[in-house]
Amino acid sequence: MGSARVGLPRLFDGDRGRVLVLLVAAGLGLACLAGGTAVLMTVLLGGDVHPVGVALAGGGLVAAAAGVGFLRSAERVLAERLGQSYIQQIRLGLLDSALASDRPPAPGITIARATNDLTSVRNWIALGIAPMMSGIPLILGSVCALMVLHPVLGAAAAVPLLLLTGALMLMARTAFARARVVRRKRGRLASLLADTIAAAPSVRVAGGRRREVRRIEKAGSAVVDASVHRAEVAGWIRGAAAAAGALTVAAVGLVGLWQQLPAATVAGALTIVGLLATPVADMGRAVEYRQNFRAARRILAPALAETGTTAAGAVRRQPPVSAPPKGTGVVSIASGSGDDVVVGLPLTARPGEVVEVRSTDPARVDALFSRIVGLSDPGALQVFVDGVELGSASFRAQRERVGYAVAGMALERGTIERAVRYRRPDLDPAEGEHALAQAGLGAAIGSLPKAERTELRRGGEPLSVSDKARLLVARAALGEPALLALNRIDAELDDDGRAMLRRLIENYPGVVLVSFARPEGPLLLRDGVGPVVWDLDELPCGLSGEGT
Repeated sequence: MGSARVGLPRLFDGDRGRVLVLLVAAGLGLACLAGGTAVLMTVLLGGDVHPVGVALAGGGLVAAAAGVGFLRSAERVLAERLGQSYIQQIRLGLLDSALASDRPPAPGITIARATNDLTSVRNWIALGIAPMMSGIPLILGSVCALMVLHPVLGAAAAVPLLLLTGALMLMARTAFARARVVRRKRGRLASLLADTIAAAPSVRVAGGRRREVRRIEKAGSAVVDASVHRAEVAGWIRGAAAAAGALTVAAVGLVGLWQQLPAATVAGALTIVGLLATPVADMGRAVEYRQNFRAARRILAPALAETGTTAAGAVRRQPPVSAPPKGTGVVSIASGSGDDVVVGLPLTARPGEVVEVRSTDPARVDALFSRIVGLSDPGALQVFVDGVELGSASFRAQRERVGYAVAGMALERGTIERAVRYRRPDLDPAEGEHALAQAGLGAAIGSLPKAERTELRRGGEPLSVSDKARLLVARAALGEPALLALNRIDAELDDDGRAMLRRLIENYPGVVLVSFARPEGPLLLRDGVGPVVWDLDELPCGLSGEGT
């Protein structure tokens, strides 16, 4: 259980500590108002009160009622602020973890974490912890006020509350177990839905619509059954809290009659007990929310702790070897000591040179590009671009020196003008327009109603597949980074797009690392110099080897 706490933010961090203090203050204020109301009720019902005293006491009761309303309202706002602040921090942590990881979770899992699990966290913070922070001082203060009125009244109120505490502790374990079952089945349903929707064309072609609907129906029914099963224990918890509140009223009234206490004292005590109904009910709900939170925490905490294995975050293996000097634009790929020592390195390329990666296995090419550009752990591979080792460079230094485009890469949601400058937002918008024109996107973008301000959705719509690939090339080449890495991007380009790509490669001033999905003859480079060929199929081990 201790490991499950790793990765979760602290509740008292930032402004949340002040909110918690205000919640406690609200609870103490409610307790004071409850005590004051009881005293005023005792005075009013005590008899022989001067009319002026009656008016003052009545005004005090009205003011106390208004104060209770104000504090309850403030408590609700503070509780929501506390919960939203907490889940916002977790939400950003989940996104940062997913973006940093070379193996991010499936979309369905991410959706489940960002919706269902965060809802459980929010409910516990806003509807569990927050009411407890104000409710516990109110309950304790009210019991103390009853003790002041008469000790037996305080004891009569305390007994049902102690019984409720014991009952809630007994039911909490069962609630936690059932909450875990619901969370597991709901997560499976979310993943199944996401995968089924992603495979919709394949499902339709194979005539599997009804089969998939029945499959979702079965998974959904499991969620329904588990949720109802969890609701049973939740109902017992809430019922116990409600019964305890009613029992407290009955106990105070009966004890008052048994002890033959003055009617004014009993009325004041019942007034105090009436204010306890809400916080006592909140305690029952808090136990339910707590168990749902614990079930969600077991998943969220490890997810927040996963920082991925990107090059920027990888543990350095050894000092750089033979780093080329800065300002020369030279790209050098070397291999240090380690389990994946690569034969035949280093490979060095100078500005204007092209290194063409070949292999009959696209997976090997993808793995090599991912290691070079920093999408996955480079292992013992060390990449130097313009005198900087990418694995130990800042994110800004990396994006300034490396542009990368790969077939199948989805574009983030936003405008086209934002997308083309996404890697280099510091550059002038005019450079983005020039990059789009060089990629041959001028006419296609101009035909859109909002031109460059068109919002891209679903990974690149409304652009066609070929135009989206052109946009990826334009973004990668923006600012002419020292290393332009192009991995099978030609697979998504039409004939004109492939011609554009070859012209770009043949005239690019920096180093180009390229892999073609379907090579169409040799590259026509300057001065008749062909590309360096990096054939992964000829290497005795690893993913990379000697350039020829």
